[in-house]
Amino acid sequence: MRDPKELYELEPQGVTALAAARAAAEAGTGLVLLYHFEGFMDAGEAGGQVVAHLLEQGTPQVVARFDHDRLVDYRARRPAMTFDRESWTDYDPPEILLQLARDAVGAPFLVLTGPEPDTEWELFAAAIADLVERFEIRLALSFHGIPMGVPHTRPVGLTPHGNRIDLAPGHPKWFDQAQVPGSAQALVEFRLLEAGHDVLGFAAHVPHYIARSSYPAAAVAILEAAQSATGLVLPGSELRARVNEVYAEIEDQLSQGDGELRAAIQGMEGQYDAVSGVVDRESLLAEANDLPSADELGRRFEEFLAEHERGAE
Repeated sequence: MRDPKELYELEPQGVTALAAARAAAEAGTGLVLLYHFEGFMDAGEAGGQVVAHLLEQGTPQVVARFDHDRLVDYRARRPAMTFDRESWTDYDPPEILLQLARDAVGAPFLVLTGPEPDTEWELFAAAIADLVERFEIRLALSFHGIPMGVPHTRPVGLTPHGNRIDLAPGHPKWFDQAQVPGSAQALVEFRLLEAGHDVLGFAAHVPHYIARSSYPAAAVAILEAAQSATGLVLPGSELRARVNEVYAEIEDQLSQGDGELRAAIQGMEGQYDAVSGVVDRESLLAEANDLPSADELGRRFEEFLAEHERGAE
């Protein structure tokens, strides 16, 4: 494998700011890395909303830039260009950036985001591992939304994964094993875990009937879980304000329907409540035969991705 350091370029000012942040931190504590990539499965735009919220707080500083010219297939995701009268006047290139951000009380952390690489996944994962070691990151935490047969009238569930799920107690286990389409984000977690780094991820359960719409309740659930796991102060007041607005919009749409979806949602409510009563069991699927199997979940993921790709086209 080629040198993974060739895949990114450090920004001197960002590295200096990061060094100062690390020096000011308590002895023996490292920074947290939060990461999410656009383009793969993100039902309800859960991960995208979290990233946007994190980067809106203050002015993040770029620490490293990845070589998007090697990683992104432009013909699959064409970047925007602006034509004004008789010439091209602007170009918005894709960017995969590692940025230094701060929480509500000024504590530093890192955010890695951008389009999911189309190529060189292994080298990309190795490059991130190199950065994790270079900057002595204590925990790498990822997040995204997945479509599930759950109702919007119940709390958003989360599936934690990684080798530090002890930092996210109290979440029921929905299934034992599933084979789903791979992603660069999942490979990064897999390789970091192999290398002995602490990793944690959250998959937010988004009602499948609104998976293609923005669902702020899922983003809020991720923020709260990340805050609890990392100790960072990550308030999401703007996202919380949107939660009730979206619920009202959903109810308005349901009131204009023929009742079929409402009946289906009531069925999911009963299923959800029944499953919630067995959260202390090893596997919820062992007690609820009408929940989707691992194969069915994999098929639903593939269908969701196919619909997402058709929508992008």
